[in-house]
Amino acid sequence: MSSPRIAFQGERGAYSEEATRALFGPSVEAVPCPNFRAVFEAVAAGRVDGGAVPVENSLAGSVLDNVDLLLEFSLPITGELSLRIRHCLMAPEGVALKDIQRVFSHPQALAQCARFLRQHGMTPVVDIDTAGSARKLAEMKPPNSGAIASRTAAELYGLKVLLEGVADSPNNLTRFVSLSAVPPLTGTRSKTSVVFTVENTPGALYQVLGIFAERGVNMTRLEPRPLRRPWDYVFCLDVEGSLDEPRMSEALDLATNVCASVRVLGSYRVAD
Repeated sequence: MSSPRIAFQGERGAYSEEATRALFGPSVEAVPCPNFRAVFEAVAAGRVDGGAVPVENSLAGSVLDNVDLLLEFSLPITGELSLRIRHCLMAPEGVALKDIQRVFSHPQALAQCARFLRQHGMTPVVDIDTAGSARKLAEMKPPNSGAIASRTAAELYGLKVLLEGVADSPNNLTRFVSLSAVPPLTGTRSKTSVVFTVENTPGALYQVLGIFAERGVNMTRLEPRPLRRPWDYVFCLDVEGSLDEPRMSEALDLATNVCASVRVLGSYRVAD
């Protein structure tokens, strides 16, 4: 039986590739894509067996591009993993820490290291992804420049790690979700992701959240995203528990009756 082909955004050595292997196993065929939309399109078209994308970072917040793509595409979430991110500042051989004036990386990585960059007087330069920044730095060797990426990326592209652990907090975690018909390797905890809209009336949102609270369903995330109509929102809700649990199915049935619309993005296991 062949290994599943799972799409991720970025170059070889990206954190998304690491998450892909953690979710689906080390023998998975990880397929790089140039951007997040390309991951979703590849999964939707059946060119790959699934995808893995980041949706939230503990320091920089939600990856809004992927939150919106989850709303746009009808791809179920099938698993979740929190990956510890350990950013490295790297440069070509011969470039010292004191020489670095510009640092290239993905905007999320730069946001996670913002205080470090300010303290060292380094200018952040946005690039499409972390590993891609490392690759381009190794190939082009722009003067007085470094990149923030993983140690794996530094080793792949022949760069020297100047400092490791440069994020603004050591507790730097990124939450990834899998989009796949192939079951990922996951743990014992269950979560369910739902999106819903409510009428613009007093207490409408409170009423929906109360349905889950009254049944002991714990909410772990609530995020509004704008709709096409001005000042109208869709709410993204993550709760603990599975659709198989009576309390969850009852809560969703009742929420459907009071919401303008309800859609389940997935009911899945969370990697321990």
